[in-house]
Amino acid sequence: MQRRDFLKLMCSSSLAGSAWLLDDSFRLKAAQAAAAPKTLVVIFQRGGCDGLNVVVPYADNDYYRLRPTIAIAPPGQVNGALDLNGYFGLHPAMQGLQRLYQQQQLAVFPAVHYPQASLSHFDSQHFIESGAIRSDLEGWMNRHLASSMNSSGMRGVGFGNELAQSLRGSVAVSSLRDLANFDLGLSDTEEMRLSSRLNTVYAQHPQDSNPYAKLLQQTGQTLLRDLDLTRQIDPKAYRPANAAVYPANLFGSQLQQTAQLIKQGVGLEVAAIDLGGWDTHSAQGGALGSQANLLKNFADGIAAFCLDLGTTMQNVLVSTMTEFGRTAEENGSGGTDHGNASAWFAVGGSVKGGIYGTWPGLAKDKLYLQRYLAHSVDFRDVFAEILSKHFANHALAQILPGYTPQLRGFMA
Repeated sequence: MQRRDFLKLMCSSSLAGSAWLLDDSFRLKAAQAAAAPKTLVVIFQRGGCDGLNVVVPYADNDYYRLRPTIAIAPPGQVNGALDLNGYFGLHPAMQGLQRLYQQQQLAVFPAVHYPQASLSHFDSQHFIESGAIRSDLEGWMNRHLASSMNSSGMRGVGFGNELAQSLRGSVAVSSLRDLANFDLGLSDTEEMRLSSRLNTVYAQHPQDSNPYAKLLQQTGQTLLRDLDLTRQIDPKAYRPANAAVYPANLFGSQLQQTAQLIKQGVGLEVAAIDLGGWDTHSAQGGALGSQANLLKNFADGIAAFCLDLGTTMQNVLVSTMTEFGRTAEENGSGGTDHGNASAWFAVGGSVKGGIYGTWPGLAKDKLYLQRYLAHSVDFRDVFAEILSKHFANHALAQILPGYTPQLRGFMA
């Protein structure tokens, strides 16, 4: 739909006199004025990423004993790990993240998880994204939005086939796969007609006794607002700054579009991006292979995002996570099975680069249930620091119920 036609439609709708009728520049400036000063971008590596081949404990001799065919060689050898601190290195496909570490903008957590953890993809994803080891809660990022009304713009967005658990809750947010296709999927005439009717419906005030009607109204108003804001954005015309080059795939596109939303000043506080394929039961590979390809895509995408945003990264934090790691010992199929702790990262201008959490070790008596890497950092500690230091949101008991966090000091 042409922007001018849409505005004419709004002028003739029942919302005449409301904020929907403001011209493009005024509305965009209003959104920018209300824009959140801080943004969190969560990348969830779905499938259970094998952290031992991501953050490689090459100085731990048991690592090579447990992984005779898929281990990453020490730094200095052919296809060796990218050294971080003399004990740990990154997978050789992750040069982009090594540069961020050298710039002291990358916090590395080699062993993140939670006590008595589930080996179920569904359960562990649900617990982590809910911010509590409970099945009856909605998303931790949505609870943050509900407890901190910092913005009236497009506060949250989820990229994926369905809305991430972390963004589900009382605050309506938009879910999409590609910003370029975020529309009603209709012709201009049909969209004008439907938008007019929807505006009339969502302008009505539901009875206070009907919470479902309220939720429907809020969801509809959020959709129309976000559609209106994103009509001013053309993803196809966007050119990343600083010669940044995103991976030429859906993950790269979603990161680029997130950067564009941040630069456009739509009020984005939280964004969730899914990256699947980490369930490496067989043919995982070591320095080369299926996991290496995934890690290159992962690291190159994050590096391009940071380069594109430049100084804006001072107000942006990227947090990466996965539902669990893999078995410490490789299996007979050249892969690894569902495990316990895994590697997480945090990237941003306010991040204090370094390695966080003690190393549990890979000797048999150090492994959890004699099979899995034990955890030394609870995922809720990471969330608590993001909330309290990045967002200055101290409602931790509400957002992370039933847990007393230990801040790790990875943020200034």
